[in-house]
Amino acid sequence: MRLPRETRTYAAIDLKSFFASVECVLRGLDPLKTNLVVADASRTEKTICLAVSPSLKAYGIPGRARLFEVIQKVREVKRQTGKDVEYIVAPPQMAKYVEYSTRVFNVYLKYVSADDIHVYSIDECFIDLTHYLSMYKKSARELAKDMIRDVLETTGITATAGIGTNLYLCKIAMDVMAKHVAPDADGVRIAELDEMTYRKELWGHRPITSFWQLGRGIAERLAHCYLNNGRGIFTMGDLARASVKHPDALYKMFGVNAEILIDHAWGYEPCGIAEIKQYKSKTHSIGGGQVLSCAYDCAKAKIVIREMVDTLALDLVEKGLVTNGLTLHVGYDRENVDKGIYHGETVIDNYGREIPKPAHGTAPLLNYTSSASTIAEAVMKLADRIMNPSLTVKRLNLTANNVLEATQESYDLFTDVKKIEREKKMMQAQIAIKKRFGKNAIFKGMDMQEGATTRERNQQIGGHKA
Repeated sequence: MRLPRETRTYAAIDLKSFFASVECVLRGLDPLKTNLVVADASRTEKTICLAVSPSLKAYGIPGRARLFEVIQKVREVKRQTGKDVEYIVAPPQMAKYVEYSTRVFNVYLKYVSADDIHVYSIDECFIDLTHYLSMYKKSARELAKDMIRDVLETTGITATAGIGTNLYLCKIAMDVMAKHVAPDADGVRIAELDEMTYRKELWGHRPITSFWQLGRGIAERLAHCYLNNGRGIFTMGDLARASVKHPDALYKMFGVNAEILIDHAWGYEPCGIAEIKQYKSKTHSIGGGQVLSCAYDCAKAKIVIREMVDTLALDLVEKGLVTNGLTLHVGYDRENVDKGIYHGETVIDNYGREIPKPAHGTAPLLNYTSSASTIAEAVMKLADRIMNPSLTVKRLNLTANNVLEATQESYDLFTDVKKIEREKKMMQAQIAIKKRFGKNAIFKGMDMQEGATTRERNQQIGGHKA
């Protein structure tokens, strides 16, 4: 039996086409009326657009299109209507976006405590408004609108908001319902949901992938489960009804995640911001990944992997952490299938394209360490073992698993402790130099090799131009 909880009111706020809006504001242009995409054209027309302005989206261009898709769509509009659609291609400025995101957060702090804000991403956050409604003597909609208007006046950027009785519902109100709400004079859209209006308005909504945390893989499994009176599950209403008739079958399919799916089907979400703030993971890992600018052969990809090892080891030392295992994930390029180079097992990527099954493996370490040489030896052996040398590579991810504080570092009888300590002091010196003079103040000879990416990435934030 579900116990009653204190009624709460949450808001989810999403800055509208954030990166594109910042670029418009920096140019003194109206973010709602300017045709602009944020993309690094120097990476070729295959580069992903990080943002598309609302006026350009109106031509049917999705928010995460590739640059060549924007070009094709604009040509299509020209053919169909005779209209020349002019647009700006703005290279990303990640440092500016971080600066504007901080300014927006500071606006929210004028109204609520940081304890009641959960930053979900650079352009989106959740706010617990529960105790502020009586304080300001305003409805949730009025308070959210005041905050959004303040953000607009402070930064020139508008936003969309969802209000709900839990975090899930405010997110769905923002993502799904607000799209169908008429904007006000400032372009602001606000939608509201509670459990009952959610069931009334959205139990029949399609596609089911519109809902938070319900991806294509889960949707496909639901579509072929035949738990809906012999048919597949295609809506949240279908899922809710199946949870009454066949709960055990859903748990068999999805394990403990079935509880989340069932809760969300009914509009429930027991986790609040207070619980998020209190959560501490039992296991920790750190790492990084890269999408390469073009397909790399195996030898060039290994240069990048070796660079990633050094970056990861420096990160461990700087944060005072150690690890006892590494995981390497290698994603192969689609050209291996398209050109007939590869005939083995394949998977479908996020764009519906057939690619070789990625290589994935883990290398355990004998002891907890942050030694770059120890980590490099393990990772490069792992790369030799799992990588197909005849295939070209497009994606790389390297993760240090089960990280602990450096006080847990351990050695066996055969470890050259003095060598390890010398290496650590050298790494600490590198970190100090990089902090004072910039990340490219010191680098290795391998960083000058063809295909190396470290020096370029040192000038980026999140893999994009700073």
